[in-house]
Amino acid sequence: MKLSRVTPFTLLAAAAYVQFQDCADAVTNSSLIPESFRARVEAGREGFEWQFDVIAGQADRNACMIDAGVIRPKFTIIDYASDSKEVPGDIVNMSCYTSQWLGSRAHFTIASSFNRSAFLDTFRTTLEMTSQDNKTLSCIRAVLTPAVPEPVRLLSLWLPIATFALTCFAACWPDQPTTKSLTPKNGRIARVIGLLAYIQFIFFSGALGLRYPGFFQPLVGLCSWSTLMLPVGIVETSSPYPRAGVNDGIYEHNGTITGAPGLELLTQMTGSPVKPQSWMNTFVLSLIIFLFLYLSSYISFRLNNRDSNTGFTVATLAAQLKDRYWAVIRLFLSCFMLPLSAWAIYQFLDDQIFGYRNSAMAIIILIVLLAGFWWSWTRDSEMGSLVIQSSGRLNKDPESGRQYYALVLFALMFLRGSVIGGLQTYTIIQIGVLLGCELVQLLAMVLWTRFACLISLAGVLSVLRLVLFALHIGFVPGVASHSGRMLIAYIILCGHAAVLISIFLLPAVLEMSHLMFYGRSMSATDIESVSSTRQAAQDVRDPHNGIYELQKSKSVKNHNSGEIPSPCLDFKHLLLEMILKREKENVGLEALKALSDGRRDMQGDKKTGIEKIPAPFSDSSSTVIDSKRPHDEIKSASDVTLDDLVDYLFSRKNSAIRTGPFHQDLNRPINEYFISSSHNTYLVGRQVAARSKLEGYIATLSAGCRSVEVDCWDGRDGQPIVKHGYSLTTSISFRSVIETINTYAFFSSDLPLWLSLEVHCSPAQRDAMARTIVEIFKSRLVVEPLNPSSQKLPSPNQLRGKILLKVKVAQDLESCQEPLPPQKLDLSKSPTGPGSHMGTAAGRLRTTEEWQLTSPSGDLLQSLAVYGASRRLPKDADFDTHRNFIYSVSERNVKKHTKNNNSLGLSGTQHLIRVYPDPNRVDSSNFDPLQCWRYGVQMAALNCQTDDLYIGLNEAMFHATSGYVLKTQPEPAQIRVQIDVLMGKGLHGLSGIGTVYIKLKLLAPDISIQQVRSTPVPVQGPDIVFDETLDLSAETNCSHLTFMQWSVKGTLNGRSVKITSGIAKVENLMEGYRVLPLGQASRNEGQLLCKITIHSK
Repeated sequence: MKLSRVTPFTLLAAAAYVQFQDCADAVTNSSLIPESFRARVEAGREGFEWQFDVIAGQADRNACMIDAGVIRPKFTIIDYASDSKEVPGDIVNMSCYTSQWLGSRAHFTIASSFNRSAFLDTFRTTLEMTSQDNKTLSCIRAVLTPAVPEPVRLLSLWLPIATFALTCFAACWPDQPTTKSLTPKNGRIARVIGLLAYIQFIFFSGALGLRYPGFFQPLVGLCSWSTLMLPVGIVETSSPYPRAGVNDGIYEHNGTITGAPGLELLTQMTGSPVKPQSWMNTFVLSLIIFLFLYLSSYISFRLNNRDSNTGFTVATLAAQLKDRYWAVIRLFLSCFMLPLSAWAIYQFLDDQIFGYRNSAMAIIILIVLLAGFWWSWTRDSEMGSLVIQSSGRLNKDPESGRQYYALVLFALMFLRGSVIGGLQTYTIIQIGVLLGCELVQLLAMVLWTRFACLISLAGVLSVLRLVLFALHIGFVPGVASHSGRMLIAYIILCGHAAVLISIFLLPAVLEMSHLMFYGRSMSATDIESVSSTRQAAQDVRDPHNGIYELQKSKSVKNHNSGEIPSPCLDFKHLLLEMILKREKENVGLEALKALSDGRRDMQGDKKTGIEKIPAPFSDSSSTVIDSKRPHDEIKSASDVTLDDLVDYLFSRKNSAIRTGPFHQDLNRPINEYFISSSHNTYLVGRQVAARSKLEGYIATLSAGCRSVEVDCWDGRDGQPIVKHGYSLTTSISFRSVIETINTYAFFSSDLPLWLSLEVHCSPAQRDAMARTIVEIFKSRLVVEPLNPSSQKLPSPNQLRGKILLKVKVAQDLESCQEPLPPQKLDLSKSPTGPGSHMGTAAGRLRTTEEWQLTSPSGDLLQSLAVYGASRRLPKDADFDTHRNFIYSVSERNVKKHTKNNNSLGLSGTQHLIRVYPDPNRVDSSNFDPLQCWRYGVQMAALNCQTDDLYIGLNEAMFHATSGYVLKTQPEPAQIRVQIDVLMGKGLHGLSGIGTVYIKLKLLAPDISIQQVRSTPVPVQGPDIVFDETLDLSAETNCSHLTFMQWSVKGTLNGRSVKITSGIAKVENLMEGYRVLPLGQASRNEGQLLCKITIHSK
């Protein structure tokens, strides 16, 4: 039995969408010129009965004079993938009317019976009306699409709309403090975006089946509202379609046969025209939606922060609106990037009807979309709202995962839109590319969330999208028969309905029922009970604790004496109790002696093996002594206050990161050290259009950096300048840079300073650079080897107070195969060891000719690079074993050389390597220095003007080391770090944040990032209690390069944001009850009080 014979009766139709075209070869006086062509159809016993209404007129003749008896209508029916056939018709009625403006018109009613096996399949037909002598009077070519019944049409329209509205209500419904929602609010918002994306998927994928239109297209076309396209009415004489020969139809865009398939036909069938008028409607609707989202987001923010103490000022309002702007634009792009890009590309490419002069709106839309995404992505790399799947499902490193996953989703959205709008006449290519997009999205989800995502709702939805989209291949010509296409259409429609109901509608109904039921059923007593239970869970109190009882009695005494208790007394009591809860074995009921005697155990001083910080409490059993107070202020144990303990715990001397200088061997050759290095030191922003300033050198040198870069170019007045080449950056004079470096070179460290000179100057200005360097640096400059007979490089101790140059050697010198000694410049015969002074060395330079005589290359500047001759990294690790060089390598080449964990091949040589960021990092971002240090790179040069994770790693690496860290041989180790996070104090940047949590990461170059996070707690001020133990462990061969990062993160508008963070080497962490500093040293952003325990074996 054929599928068409079991077609559900609910899909039968009594009308048809019609769009016709006059196909007559020539117009004569007897020709009938068609002006309207309509059709309706009913199911008969043996076939399908059609009735057509044709309105026609005649040129220069009265159409009412036509004799219907001499007209013979016949139809040529074209069934796709089969031969055409002719079917006769009968004129069952004829009438005539006359208009003052239009003249006379004849109205013919023609009946015919098409014995087709498929009723609901749209087909092409040609109606030819001839005279008795077979002369063609009229020719009408039309596409007939049966209309689905009204109940089915309403169901197809309102099921997606109702589901979308319900999910929106569930997402906007306020969470009750008395119950926990089935789905987090962020997940409910993501469900709305995912649903809208799926409805858009239904509409756009339906356009792929329009080579064989039928009942499928009128149903899926009703989802056009999700793409911001709305019906605009019937045919207008001013529209471009009449000029193309299309004269009539239910809607202007309704099955036209102008030759454009796919999206064009679908928009016409649903009355959603793609023309300048509809573009203006779409633009206005988009603006209204954007402003609505903006206003709703801001009002929600103000309601959630109505108790904030922040005053209402113009500056505050502007800052809040700006913050909301980036959130709203991400949300808007998540919802409408695909349809707007599809409409824009289609409008821009469809020049046959609209012309490029009408595509200005499309070009503007494309520019706004791309600019909006770029600005938003650069402001907030997480782009949490753009990730349709819930961001909480991202595994491993969610920040970078969310960043690149969002970028992949955006690229797929834009690519889908471009393909849908731009490849309308390339069906197979269009389907292939779009199918590839669905597969890439599924693979991206698996990559960043692992295979566990396939059993989640988001994973199931992606798989169903892929399967349902693959079924559209059956609509490609020649792939399936007519019955097969019918079956495919039924399966796709049922699949869409199942997805809408099971994945979106039912969860939304359950969520709404849960929120409404529990929100109304909880009484005031229940609310108070829940609140007290939550407070009790946070405030863990031990009534048997002696110290707590003592403090409690003291607070009662203060209260009885008329003193007002401090509002933070409970906070301090809670801090004490959290410590005592963890130290039950060290602190007992009988005496406070345990507090002083057990201090070393609590602080972990016996385990750290590093320099102890001064203790504020002595080991006396009867007194507690403040180490900074005179002896007459010694307090007895009974007089110890809670403030003393809290003040000490949050003091700088109790920092978890050791602050004293790290004593290390500085007598090894300088190539055996990691050196703190800077790239583009002269810039204070991005390397495209930032300003070059001396402040860059001042800040970098003051921070302890021991290698700075000077990018030199020819100046107009014969004096070199410093700037970033081939960019819009400003310049500064070379002399001022050298003078600034000379002033601040040893401000924070007297260990040797490297000047990395990138020289793009002419020979004359190179000589000017050399004279300037010698004149200003004087005796600080190393101009000859300390020990020419030594086969090793000097040590940092030998080079204290010295400045060394890195200069690229000439090409002929690079190719020289004869071993050459280090270049020597006869500036002075005085000793050049540590602490020596060369006096007025520059004054002893008589002439440039004398300089050139002592320089093998004849280059004055190159002769100053005693230990810093620079050259390119040789291929196949063919290193020069007779001389020392500094090889400058880009991060990309380092990755290429170290691919598959290959070493750089520098072991046993005297060479140094300087790695710099790739030039395509126009935003002055940084690479991961851990991978460079792993392979022994001495100078990992970073953009110090960019405050990011990698700059934090660099600062933690060289913390308290004066810029040099001795290399250590890799050894396997099992590291376990246990952090008991007690509370945060003085946290900044909490405005608008609902909940906060702590995230810890363990970073090492040979392991994936290990991370753990605490339970979110509500924000009630700058001091927040966490009281949670976090545990991290990793097995690594680079324990000396293992770092821990701690971050305070919060939720803002349903997405995770980083508030502040800190980072340190694990070996620099001190155990015990310590404070982890947050933010940079120059701007304190709070502290985290933790108990730190480190195990390494």
